[in-house]
Amino acid sequence: MTGLSTVHRVEGAARLGSEWREHLQIHSDDVDFTKRATAEAVCRYFLEAAWNHAVHLGIGYGDLARQNRLWVLARLFVQLEALPEWGQTVELTTWPRGTSTVFAVRDFELVDTAAKRLAAGSSNWLVLEAASRRPQRPDKLLLGIPSRIDRLAVGREARKLPTFEAGVMGFTTQVRYSDIDVNRHVNSARYLAWLLDSYSADFHREHTLRAMELNYVGETLWEETVQVYSHQRSSMQFAHRISKSDGTEVCRAELTWASSLRE
Repeated sequence: MTGLSTVHRVEGAARLGSEWREHLQIHSDDVDFTKRATAEAVCRYFLEAAWNHAVHLGIGYGDLARQNRLWVLARLFVQLEALPEWGQTVELTTWPRGTSTVFAVRDFELVDTAAKRLAAGSSNWLVLEAASRRPQRPDKLLLGIPSRIDRLAVGREARKLPTFEAGVMGFTTQVRYSDIDVNRHVNSARYLAWLLDSYSADFHREHTLRAMELNYVGETLWEETVQVYSHQRSSMQFAHRISKSDGTEVCRAELTWASSLRE
C-alpha cells in the first residue's frame, strides 16, 4: 500500500504508517440475542482502536493530560453492512484524515477474514482544554502526524445534524457508575446504547440497524437524568434527541434501519 512504513507489532495490533490495524475476536458480551455484535460494540471497537493509535502517535490520553487537554468525540457516522457473529475474527483499520475547521478527522473500516467489509465510518474529534472545556485548534497538535486525506471510508465526513422540538419520549435513565469513562463523563458508546434501548423488543426482532450518525453536543455527568426523544422521519429512519432533565440537549442522532424479516 502506497506510503506505508514497516509494520510494527504491538499487542496484536499493526501500525502501518498512517494506518493502525487490530485483529479482534467477537466475544459473548459483545453480542445480542441474534448472536451478532451490537452496534454499541462496533462503536467501542473503533473508539479503543482510535485511542490505541493516538497513544502510538504520541497524542494519546496521557500525552494530552500532561498538557491539561483531552480528546472528545464530537461526531460519528457509521454504515453497517453486516454485523460480525459471535466467535468471528475481524480486522479493524483506522487512520487520521487531517483536520476540518476545529475538528480532527478519523475514519475506520471493519472487515472479515476474507476482506469483506462489515462496517465503516468517519468521526470528528475535538481537543478541549481540560478545566474550561473550551475547544483548541488541533492543527499544531497534529503537525507531523501522518494522515490519509485521500482515503474516505464512507464517502463523506460526519455532519452536523438538525435538532427538533417535537418528538415522543421513549426512554429515561439516570447516569450510573458503568456509564462513566476516564474523562469523568458518559462514554460515547453509552449514548448509542440508550438510543437502542428506546426501541421495543419487537422492533429489534424485526429490524437491523444499517446506519447511525451521532452528534455529541454536551456532557452528561454522574447521577444526571436523561430522556431519549424520537421522531420518525420515514418507515426506516428515526431522528433522536437526548436531553437532560433540565432540557439541555447532549446528543442528536439519526438511525436508519432495514427489515430483518427479508434477510
